[in-house]
Amino acid sequence: MDTNGYNFYAQNDAPNHTYSQNIYNMFGGHNPLVDDRYSQLRRYGTLTGLVLIASVVMQTVIGTLIGLSPMWAMYMNDVTYYHAVSIIAQFAYTFLPFLALYLFSKREDKKEILVFDLPKSKELYILALFAGFMFCVIGNSATSSLSVLFSFFEIEFNSGMEGLASPTSALGIILNILNFAVAPALFEEFAFRGVLLQPLRKYGDWFAIFASSFAFAILHGNMVQIPFAFIVGVALGYFCIKTQSIWTSVSIHFLNNLYSVIMTMYFEKNPETGAFTYYILTASAIFIGAIAMVIFKKNCHHKLRKDTSILAKHGAIKKFAFVCAPSMIVSLFIAVDTSLSLATVYSASGRVLLIVLGTLLMYFLFKWTLIAKKDPQLKPRKSYTVSMVLTAVLGGLAILSVFGISG
Repeated sequence: MDTNGYNFYAQNDAPNHTYSQNIYNMFGGHNPLVDDRYSQLRRYGTLTGLVLIASVVMQTVIGTLIGLSPMWAMYMNDVTYYHAVSIIAQFAYTFLPFLALYLFSKREDKKEILVFDLPKSKELYILALFAGFMFCVIGNSATSSLSVLFSFFEIEFNSGMEGLASPTSALGIILNILNFAVAPALFEEFAFRGVLLQPLRKYGDWFAIFASSFAFAILHGNMVQIPFAFIVGVALGYFCIKTQSIWTSVSIHFLNNLYSVIMTMYFEKNPETGAFTYYILTASAIFIGAIAMVIFKKNCHHKLRKDTSILAKHGAIKKFAFVCAPSMIVSLFIAVDTSLSLATVYSASGRVLLIVLGTLLMYFLFKWTLIAKKDPQLKPRKSYTVSMVLTAVLGGLAILSVFGISG
């Protein structure tokens, strides 16, 4: 057991299988120890993909029911009513699917998921808030830079939430904050830094952080939010683990979204000075956050776990097992399709860029699948072929849809 109380031998396959492992390495071929660990990770990737698909289906069903109801006009025109309904909808399509994933998790995974202890150190918690908010600001700046790059090729991505006015009544403002700041922080952190990240830590903390951030980005389903969600997801996962509390990531998530709500309302009331105020606050957040991060790193002695399992030297296999599970590929291309449906392309060069990006995505999915398929230590599986067919079909449809984007 290390200084952080982590039992390496509970997760490390090697000490218990040293002799048999040497035999497999000597003669090569199928290795049931590697294959079994791979199967466990693939199962979690499959379940995660199914949950993401379920979330999209529930969003579609809820949106359809609202559209067919007599309350549709009120939902579209009454901001207060809109936020009240949206809070309930978030509970249905974010919290409930991941609650189901928790219920279907193995007993040992459930124990790891329930990490609702308060941060061990108040000082580190406060430093993490400033440092985490800095990464949120950086993520927003990176997304803005990406938007500038796309605009250079005359591509415009939307989030689908443009034109939503801020409420003016006290109740409306409260519901606005609950909808955009409180509900996402609670539901999404339970889902991604609780249900998803914690069981994946047995494969290494950095793998768990990146895998959960990848799924977090997919959930947001549009190019305005996907890059931002991934960057912020990495920061939230990092501080959640380092402070040993999910409440740290909940707080950072809430702080970032609250800042966004306040700045949106401020921009609407002060269009002349809004940009100047935003740049001043952004610079201040980065400056203070950088100082907080340095102090945090110096005083936080809780180390990130390394992968001590038998998959430690099989990075490509881990990527395939999680990212290239058939259900994950479907959820990924649903996000791609949603992004394209919200895009406007005004030039041929823009279409070429989107086709190149789509081709690159397909290339990496094919590459990781082939590496796993050719690995002699893993037994042959139909899922390899299914993943490649889904990548080819859905990727091809996504590329074809680029030609149908109006400009």
